[in-house]
Amino acid sequence: MSSTAATVLSIVAPVVYLVRLLPQPLRLYRTGVAAGVSPLSAMNGVIGDVGWLAYGLSAGLPAVWVVSSLALVPAVWTVALLRREISRVDVAGAAAWAVVLVVSAALGVVGLSLAAGVVVSQGPQVLEALRDDDLSGIAPSTWWVAVADAATWGAYGVAVGDVALMGYGVVLSVAAAVVLARIAWTVHRGTTFRAPRRAWYDTSS
Repeated sequence: MSSTAATVLSIVAPVVYLVRLLPQPLRLYRTGVAAGVSPLSAMNGVIGDVGWLAYGLSAGLPAVWVVSSLALVPAVWTVALLRREISRVDVAGAAAWAVVLVVSAALGVVGLSLAAGVVVSQGPQVLEALRDDDLSGIAPSTWWVAVADAATWGAYGVAVGDVALMGYGVVLSVAAAVVLARIAWTVHRGTTFRAPRRAWYDTSS
């Protein structure tokens, strides 16, 4: 791939990624409905953004570290909006992911962990979409944009020879396809709103 194409992708990919992060927190803020949205996925996303920020700085990829730092704003906002949905299991899972990244960085294999990390950040949301019949809290536009996000970052990874970015593109494509298919299926069958789960810090009876 030409250097011009790589340059264009280094500009387009970050923009698409940031656009993908906006619909979900906006929907949560507007509706207050979190049905079908995975708190663990949101928390892992924040941790992953921090990891990508560090990775981009160490690998000399401005397109990666700049967008990762900007992505922390909507990512943290999403977690804040889901705070009443967070369980002890979610906290433990996010903590475990943070430990894995720290250890892999110390071993010099953080790139591989981040490549697999897209499974960690998107996997919980895919599982939530597969097992929950009420996905009314999920913003479908997030996942439509995710298709473009996967394509642009994957192509940029090919352009610069970065395995982590290529892996990101493949896994995100699959995750988007599954979530969109499940949203279409639940809409076709009809959904039922459910009460929010008790927050892990809620000690009230």
